[in-house]
Amino acid sequence: MRKYLLFFCFVSAFCNAQNQYPFFPKDQHCYLGSFPAFYKDFHQILNENKLKPCENKKEFFTASVLIKTDNTAEILENKTSQENKCSFELSKEVMKHMDKWIPAKIDGKETATIARILIYMDDLFENYKNGYTIKNVMTKSDFDVQEFRSEVVKKVDMDDFTFKGKGNLKIKTKFAINEQGELDELEMIESSGLKEFDEMILRAIKRTLKNRKWTPAKIHDVPIKSTFILPFSIKI
Repeated sequence: MRKYLLFFCFVSAFCNAQNQYPFFPKDQHCYLGSFPAFYKDFHQILNENKLKPCENKKEFFTASVLIKTDNTAEILENKTSQENKCSFELSKEVMKHMDKWIPAKIDGKETATIARILIYMDDLFENYKNGYTIKNVMTKSDFDVQEFRSEVVKKVDMDDFTFKGKGNLKIKTKFAINEQGELDELEMIESSGLKEFDEMILRAIKRTLKNRKWTPAKIHDVPIKSTFILPFSIKI
């Protein structure tokens, strides 16, 4: 029986709907000065243009920002923007004045990408404090990645699969822990090319998460959905 080396890598992220563009690389900065500078400039533009705050002080949304290779950016509509119209429209207006965008480099080439930027609008008006980032007001979910990884690995049975040749078999799945702390939106976003193997991985994740609940992530007291991308590679 062959031995298989299974590598699991977990990346927490907030998902995007604009699949024609890659995600902005997590090890690069999309804005000069990173997020403290982004939120500071956002706050200053709100004040300089005398923009009005939203009536709903708990509006929160994840902005899908298309960062182009000419150092400009465009905010795109997504599900959360539709649910938080005021914050979305304010963000569109503010980002017209922002000029410190840095395009991503992928394989050494500047590439248009989608950056995910969290906006809790009420924090950026009179409540703004110097050095602010969204992480200052975020409470993480109690979802334990390491524990989850161990449980999924136990449910992955490689004995029923035989592969020809050598190389790496790669798969990438995505799921969310929603605002109620439950599994949501499980899907395969990069197939191994073997339907039966893909289905086994999805079943292993479902069995691990079935009938379980966690405390969801929160910004201030507002529960938010956390999306986890689970890529792994099998060395054969």
